[in-house]
Amino acid sequence: MPNENTLSKTDIEKKVEDWETRIQSLYASVKDWLPSGYTVKEQSEVTMFEELMQQYDVPPKQLKVLDIYNANRIIATFKPIGLWVIGANGRVDVLSKKGAILLVDKAEKFQTPNWLSYTKDKSESTPFDKEYFLNILAGC
Repeated sequence: MPNENTLSKTDIEKKVEDWETRIQSLYASVKDWLPSGYTVKEQSEVTMFEELMQQYDVPPKQLKVLDIYNANRIIATFKPIGLWVIGANGRVDVLSKKGAILLVDKAEKFQTPNWLSYTKDKSESTPFDKEYFLNILAGC
């Protein structure tokens, strides 16, 4: 992808499409990791309309929010926050009773996602994998 000084509307559209694909891939992994008795809903959405999209006249994009339930009680929510994040390739927040976790994709553009989790203090990262995810669910 060209640098941000030579971007085109097509470049921005491709980046937005890639972001949606990476989010859906993350959600698919989370669904695969869920223990028995948990369910998911993707009923709500957030509107993505970031600065570069506005500058290049790319229309807003609706992105799904993933809610995880156990016994009809919401346990956690995965909410896309932004694609153009300094030092990362996008961010999704995970909200639960245990607090907020920031999932940041540290992969290069258009590469396989490398999701790392950070707590609010952002001091240390941990790879976001099945073990880490199940630890989030424990005690919620």
